[in-house]
Amino acid sequence: MTDVFITLLEMGPAPLGAIAKGVGLIRSFFPDQKKDLQDVVYRVYEDKQPKGKVRVILVNEADGWNKAVRLCIGKDGGWGECKAGDTAGTVAKGDHHLKYSIQTIDFPWKTSGHQYIALQLWKPKALGVWYSLEEIRITPKNQSDYDGKTLVIYWGTDGSTYFHNPNHLIKPYQL
Repeated sequence: MTDVFITLLEMGPAPLGAIAKGVGLIRSFFPDQKKDLQDVVYRVYEDKQPKGKVRVILVNEADGWNKAVRLCIGKDGGWGECKAGDTAGTVAKGDHHLKYSIQTIDFPWKTSGHQYIALQLWKPKALGVWYSLEEIRITPKNQSDYDGKTLVIYWGTDGSTYFHNPNHLIKPYQL
């Protein structure tokens, strides 16, 4: 291995730059969960939604890559999706820099027997391959945290600090 390194050094900086660039491209194929989660901010709003359900809103920068929140009911109970970004979602009335998507979901344990709702955060990586970044579970035990409320997931463009500023956290009534 040392001979290869010495040969590349003798050939000059171009091959080393190509190797570094190649390593960067390979790294971009693999998700970095910790880094990607830095782009996500959550807020729960008590805005008098109907009891027995939760409203989920995904807010993204309008020019950012699409992001999605999949709302899965139990293991086999079906799913819906909030999707917002450059080619999906609705432009926010209160801030044209943002797009959003809304889904309201009933708590299933009273009617279907399913014991949780999984809110899965999905985003594309290299070559547009989507991966699941995080999962938030709503169960009968933590239902009161979300019952009749709105959960807003603010998800910025990779590396953006836009949503780290509390003034940029658009409220549900401003959409």
